Amino acid sequence: MQDPHVLASLPKRSGTESFTLIEMLVTCVLLVIVLGIILTLTNQINKIWSSSNSRIQTFQEARAGYEAMTRRLSQATLNTYYDYYQNVSGTYTLRTPANASTFVPTTYDRVSDLHFITGQAVTLLAGSPTAITTQTQATFFQAPIGYSVTYQKLDDALNACGYFLKFDDAASSIPTYITAAPSYKARYRYRLMEMLQPTENLGVYSSTSVNNWFVANAASNSRILAENVIALVLLPKLQTTDDTSGAALAPAYNYESRIGLGATTDPNWPSASPAFPPDSFTASGIVTTGSASAGTLTSTGTTVTLTRHNQLPPLMHVVMIVIDEASAVRLQGTSHTVPTAINLAGTSLFTDSTKLTNDIQSVEDICNAKTGNLTGNTMHLNYRIFSSDVIMRDAKWSNN
Repeated sequence: MQDPHVLASLPKRSGTESFTLIEMLVTCVLLVIVLGIILTLTNQINKIWSSSNSRIQTFQEARAGYEAMTRRLSQATLNTYYDYYQNVSGTYTLRTPANASTFVPTTYDRVSDLHFITGQAVTLLAGSPTAITTQTQATFFQAPIGYSVTYQKLDDALNACGYFLKFDDAASSIPTYITAAPSYKARYRYRLMEMLQPTENLGVYSSTSVNNWFVANAASNSRILAENVIALVLLPKLQTTDDTSGAALAPAYNYESRIGLGATTDPNWPSASPAFPPDSFTASGIVTTGSASAGTLTSTGTTVTLTRHNQLPPLMHVVMIVIDEASAVRLQGTSHTVPTAINLAGTSLFTDSTKLTNDIQSVEDICNAKTGNLTGNTMHLNYRIFSSDVIMRDAKWSNN
């Protein structure tokens, strides 16, 4: 029992207590502040999510195009065989109907009726019937893809393939009823194009010139593989054990399997700049001897002389630089010409393979609008770089 004197001393509470007006006003102000903070955070999160989702979707499409390209590139083949050559005044020739009566075999070496070539895109596509605005590198080759419009069950039949960049509005791939609509706005962009010639139209055997099979078909037999690709870099390479520099096989990125045996210049591209390399070259590799378990394992450097004719490079280092659509919209506006900010054709980028890492950094500086960048770009561009070494599965590289 509590002491009644203690109970009497306790303060008495009113049964009708309530908040004061000041307390109500303070509470309302705090509630408004909290709701404002939540609304601001929600709006920012929504913007970040929308922006991220747009970039992810753009770069997912670019990644799909990159993977499709590298997968096809790894299937390239030359189907090499061996035949006799005759050496006449330092030039090796094969037997043909024209020299059959005078042909005297002097050596036995590789031959291929197929073709693998990579180099500066403006050089390789210069003779196209339809003018193509392009930059960085391009590659063309044959692969057993089995694509045919007319026939079926040709899984291993040859197709002519190729990859290059093209700047235009892509009107040829858009239905006419869309381009004719009053609200239609042309989208001028750099795009990664894939040339794929059906088996029944394969022109590598019947071309009127050594390079016409792809020059004449690049524009008419190509489709869009990825949007907003501003750089495509293709570097043929040897294994590290054969070439520690990574640049001996294609010093200027140019490489052609149809370079003649012993040729010191490439007559197929006499005006190419930089020039296509000769047949013979030297590389500094690594020779490993001894046994790791026995503690006698040693590695020493060695320099060897190699040849390029009728050979696929063992590796292809492929780099693709892409910007997102939002950046492309801000950059392009309503212009129908290549924006100066991403016009790499007027620079010396990707012409010397020993400077590959520095050149990639230069493109990153352009996209990041870094002060003093090569094109003078002042607009920050969201970009992504895809890079990998592609193993050429049908390469049977020989050091002879």
